[in-house]
Amino acid sequence: MKPSTSRLPDLTRRAFARTNAQTITQRVMLLHELVPDTRAITEICCGDCSRQHQAYTRELGIQTFRGLDLEPAIVTANQAAGIECYQGDALDADTLRRFVRDDVIFFGPPLSEDCDGHRLLNFDEVVPGYSDFTRLLLGELLYDGLLVCICPNSTNLGDITRLYHEIRTIRPDFNLPLIHHSYSTLTGNNEVTELRLKYIELWFSKQSQDLWEVRESRDVNLRS
Repeated sequence: MKPSTSRLPDLTRRAFARTNAQTITQRVMLLHELVPDTRAITEICCGDCSRQHQAYTRELGIQTFRGLDLEPAIVTANQAAGIECYQGDALDADTLRRFVRDDVIFFGPPLSEDCDGHRLLNFDEVVPGYSDFTRLLLGELLYDGLLVCICPNSTNLGDITRLYHEIRTIRPDFNLPLIHHSYSTLTGNNEVTELRLKYIELWFSKQSQDLWEVRESRDVNLRS
């Protein structure tokens, strides 16, 4: 296995980004709608995924939630919280193979320098990259479930179109039913901010139509 070039958090500052509760609530509602029978969810490049674990288990009633991260300290912390979490590289086929039977895979690579949520990256700067990951998961490992790529808020139509065509080249059966714009008034540390776009999520699936539907989740008071 090649040494990973993935970005790692500065654990001495404990400042690495976490997914905010409002975004997780939005994802729960979309999962209810698009894949209501979900039983197993995996988060790749999971970071501190305790909120996801709690929400998906409580709100969706899933049987299995698993995470993968490159940083051993994060993996240890997740395991201490009762989460089935593994240490490994997202671009290693042997590591990724254990997740290919899961219904949903969220791919959320670091979107900022030092994983601190401040110095944001553009789509092509993200490591591990979306092209490499989808080529491995869909092309080599032949994953058949729902894949959600969590992308920077600066992701544009050109980025989306290029990734879509790359995926369709290796998996013509995979569609892009949903492009989700996740807005929030909270940081990952529960600090209140103005309403702002946090992520652009690309929901790829072979079970749904190729709609390219754009949804903006701006009502942060919604509850699943």
